[in-house]
Amino acid sequence: MLLHSIRERATGWFAWVIVILISIPFALWGINSYITPDSNPSVANVGDYKVSVQEFQNAVQEQSKEFKGQVDDALIKKVVLEKLINNRALLNFLSDTGQTISKEQVDAYIRADTNFQLDGVFSEEVYNRSLPSAYSKSNYRNRVATQLLLQQFSEGINNSTFVSDLEVERVIQLVKQKRDIAYAVIKAENFKDSVTVNEEEISNYYQSFQNQFENPEQIKLAYLEISRKELAKDIQITDEQIDKYYQSNIAQYTQPERRKASHILFTFATDADSSAKDKVKQDAQVVLDKINQGADFSEMAKEFSKDPGSADSGGDLGFFGRGEMVPAFEDSAFSLNPGDISGLVESSFGYHIIKLDSIEGGESKPLEDVKDKIIESIQIEQVENSYFEQVELMQTTAFEQPDSLEPVASELNLKIKESDFISSSGGEGIFANPKLLNAAFGDSVLEEGNNSDLIELDEDHVAVIRVIERIPANVKPLEEVKEQIQKRLTRDLLTSKAQEKATEIVKQLTEGAVFEELALTNAFIVENTGTVDRQEMIKVPADIIRKAFTMPRETKFATTKMMNGDIAIVNIKSIEDGDSGDQALFDNIKKALLQNKGNVETSLSVLQIRSESEIVINEKLLIAEEE
Repeated sequence: MLLHSIRERATGWFAWVIVILISIPFALWGINSYITPDSNPSVANVGDYKVSVQEFQNAVQEQSKEFKGQVDDALIKKVVLEKLINNRALLNFLSDTGQTISKEQVDAYIRADTNFQLDGVFSEEVYNRSLPSAYSKSNYRNRVATQLLLQQFSEGINNSTFVSDLEVERVIQLVKQKRDIAYAVIKAENFKDSVTVNEEEISNYYQSFQNQFENPEQIKLAYLEISRKELAKDIQITDEQIDKYYQSNIAQYTQPERRKASHILFTFATDADSSAKDKVKQDAQVVLDKINQGADFSEMAKEFSKDPGSADSGGDLGFFGRGEMVPAFEDSAFSLNPGDISGLVESSFGYHIIKLDSIEGGESKPLEDVKDKIIESIQIEQVENSYFEQVELMQTTAFEQPDSLEPVASELNLKIKESDFISSSGGEGIFANPKLLNAAFGDSVLEEGNNSDLIELDEDHVAVIRVIERIPANVKPLEEVKEQIQKRLTRDLLTSKAQEKATEIVKQLTEGAVFEELALTNAFIVENTGTVDRQEMIKVPADIIRKAFTMPRETKFATTKMMNGDIAIVNIKSIEDGDSGDQALFDNIKKALLQNKGNVETSLSVLQIRSESEIVINEKLLIAEEE
């Protein structure tokens, strides 16, 4: 059974993550096939539905991106098939039990999708333009309905999940728990005089763990590249062209103007009639007259302005640019000179009296400061047609004559370059580019000996490659790794000796010996940390904290291996459970527990539905896919 195989390949917590992952419905994963089943040979049948090879391959590719190389390909394929089977079994069940999504629900979902909105409102034009090309409107609506149906199933289980307050309190007691601990470190190096590693042990280790000493497969590439910037360097630009470009694009070299202003605001209600507005206007005019007669603007703002954000600071609004203020206010502010005071300006907020304090920006950079950039821009523009013509010719010739780069080089008058040896982990420069590495180590280039397809290294830089030399993966000779093995075995033996000593001391402590007294006779130091929590990683080593908070309550002494190979003895002196009185923490933990429990119950429900489904897996086709 595939689930058994998955458990064999993935161990520990990661195995459980994978099992839950494949058991929870994912609406946006492999969904196109739910709408238009493929008629090609199937890797599995779920009821009457066939999981096609194309659907399986597409899903494998998508899942591989998610795992980002953390899981081997064989396991990914098994996870993918399990996930596809589970989703289809669930969809069959929902259909058989009459669960559906209404047209209104689909409409509401689409209208709420921000991808189809213009200025926050659903736009039919944007919807038509943005709809994925692979879908007709009908298919897309079916896709959305399927998504909502799966979500509805999960939410139904999640909404019925229950977590008691006692469960939450127990978790908080653990999460916020504090422990008074002491520890001592038995240093591995103290045993260096009692440890030796002989030639036979080194040889045995080398034979048993040769995979640790493999040189990865390496290849040398021949390649051709075209860079738009490199082509552009040969274009000669005149001073007249430079000046014309500068004048035509002066806005690019001009710092946007910003203005610093203060204001006094007199507000009126949004539904105020003309009489009420006139009364506010009269009050504003009185203040404006006082300012024009010499009253201090800042003091008037503090006394009369109804703007709570600026009144206390004398009406200071700081600097702002075009488009940051309401139009009437902006038009007035940008018409004033520094020190000027406006008349009454009406906006949707009320009446403003505006004082312009200062202006910054608005100046253009001198031509000499931007001349080099202008030359580069003109060169790139002028070489555009030539660049794309050469790129197209490179792509066509490399494809039509796939067994050599010579025809490509001849057509484009380029020199074929060679790389150093590189592995699949990459090298320097363009050989660190993931697209190039994927092409170089892909079947077409590596195994079949073809030129690569055109590789877009970046927006204005392309290349084609072919393998000219290949060194298979090989094991380093023993002499090359002998010292490395000796150090590793010595370290392991030293750690083992330290562990033996630490175990002996723990035995004495559990029989009643005193930690500090044993420290004197065994030449180690007892560190008393005081009360610490799980996050204390500064004054106490992380290895000690992790061990201290995983020790059962009844255990007073235990050992743990440190990252450097030393062994620590950890002593739990007392335990103080966390206080569940923090309501915000209580609510957050309860929410997390509900989500986790909902995921588990959803997973179990899907697995139960799957167990009751008629499933046939095409093992031969699946093996062929794995090969």
